[in-house]
Amino acid sequence: MIEWIRMGTTVATNALLERKGERMALVITNGFRDLLYIGNQARPKIFDLKIEMPKGLYEAVIEAKERVILDHPTCQLTTKGRQVNATNGEKLWVIEELDQEHLKSELKKIHEIGISSIAVVLMHSYM
Repeated sequence: MIEWIRMGTTVATNALLERKGERMALVITNGFRDLLYIGNQARPKIFDLKIEMPKGLYEAVIEAKERVILDHPTCQLTTKGRQVNATNGEKLWVIEELDQEHLKSELKKIHEIGISSIAVVLMHSYM
């Protein structure tokens, strides 16, 4: 009897490369709306005056009202809030709890205009 099947395809990769698929919105920590657009400002051809950056994969941005910071001696941000343990053992400070009502409201708005897929990028969410 087969207990499980593992299968790999390039469907998702091809959809990204060809820019096909569902319309998408980006949910990102409040104040970082332009982070993916700005990127790291690397310019491989530094003297090229006609650099064309590819258009973003998302067409709408929702700023999630939330903020956590890493508990680290070099951090200069105010550490008032609730301390939690991350999945990797690091300590985080929850400076602003997620405003779930605001997020639900914004998600409903993008759903009403036909966007049914989101990418979520929150500060320190990798932990």
